[in-house]
Amino acid sequence: YNLSENINLIYGKNEAGKSTLLKFIQNTFYGTSKNKKGKTFSDYDLYKPWNDGDFSGKIKYELNNKNIFEIYRDFHKKNPVIFNQNLEDISQEFKIDKKDGNQFFYEQTGIDEKTYTSTIMSLQQEVILDNQSQNNLIQKLANLAGTGDDKVSYQKAIDRINKKLIEEVG
Repeated sequence: YNLSENINLIYGKNEAGKSTLLKFIQNTFYGTSKNKKGKTFSDYDLYKPWNDGDFSGKIKYELNNKNIFEIYRDFHKKNPVIFNQNLEDISQEFKIDKKDGNQFFYEQTGIDEKTYTSTIMSLQQEVILDNQSQNNLIQKLANLAGTGDDKVSYQKAIDRINKKLIEEVG
């Protein structure tokens, strides 16, 4: 299935697999946790096949710079196999964290898992942001709207220009 570059809505009857599909995409990019984190089941236990069969999949995606990647993830293993557009294995080009595994998607996009689940992927009744995350998201959106880059603070730039005007012009 191909998703569009714009907003994609996934809808269907209860227990049709909507959340499972969204979790598969998330877990392919960030890995699946065996930690329950206060829940009854970990994501790993919740989504693994009942019959201990194949627990893997792949996703092909394109970044804004037109680079195409294909990710194969065997969820029994910590790290995915990452291929470039020539289908060369480039997995080792990305940082591997001892706790979180391969950080390829964060390195490519700058989007951590918490931001991903709060903005890009919205499961019903799961978009909850603490105050710090709300402020970070608002700042990123304001920067993006003002400058076209979420890492450049529009307000800080204006403040610096005004300060410089006062210092040099009066």
